Amino acid sequence: MTRAGRAGRARRAGRAGPGGAPPGVELSTEVVHDRLRTAILQGEFDPTVPLSQVKLAARLGVSRTPLREALRMLQREGLIDSEPNRRVRVAKLSLADLEQLYAARVLIEALAVRLTVPAYTAADLAELKGHDLDKWEEAHQHYHGLLRRHAGGRIDRLAGDLSDHTGRYRRVYMAEPRAWSAAAQEHAAIFDACASGDAAAASTQLARHLARTALTLIALFDPEHEPTPVREALRLVTAGA
Repeated sequence: MTRAGRAGRARRAGRAGPGGAPPGVELSTEVVHDRLRTAILQGEFDPTVPLSQVKLAARLGVSRTPLREALRMLQREGLIDSEPNRRVRVAKLSLADLEQLYAARVLIEALAVRLTVPAYTAADLAELKGHDLDKWEEAHQHYHGLLRRHAGGRIDRLAGDLSDHTGRYRRVYMAEPRAWSAAAQEHAAIFDACASGDAAAASTQLARHLARTALTLIALFDPEHEPTPVREALRLVTAGA
């Protein structure tokens, strides 16, 4: 299922209200998965505290069967850790996860924007220019989605899932004092390259934007850590720039 389809399904499920499904109607495994996935990515669960499946089932208004399957799906995504005693908890933020996610994003999104820029229409560029940073998370996701709009469905889905997973780390980054102004400047530089039709420059600017976010976060987690995956990904994209 596409990310757009998943988002639409989650919105439809949301009409039942935050407590779960209407009386007599049980949510499907897919909807339970989407709700829990959104809650995890938005930081609603403490990774240090085991998740109570009884409480989760009551919160969502579902039986244990769809809940268990949804948790297995989330475990396969790397968002849930399962312990030997069958307890589960949200996966903790980690340096290894952070640098792998961003290294992959640098490579995939740099390719995606190279493929997208030559196909941009005037309407695409107007939409790209008009994004509103005051509505940060929604606008940020939309902006990066526009940068891969014409890259192809599989690349878009892969990049979108990686971007979703970095959302937990972005919240840490956006607490930094200069994060907003730096992001705005970098987005402007990416837009200028896109508007001029320079796919190579757009790719380089986007790779540097993603890498700087990752390197800032890695320095916050562990100033002594050498972020080889991110640096190598950036080197591959910007070689000869």
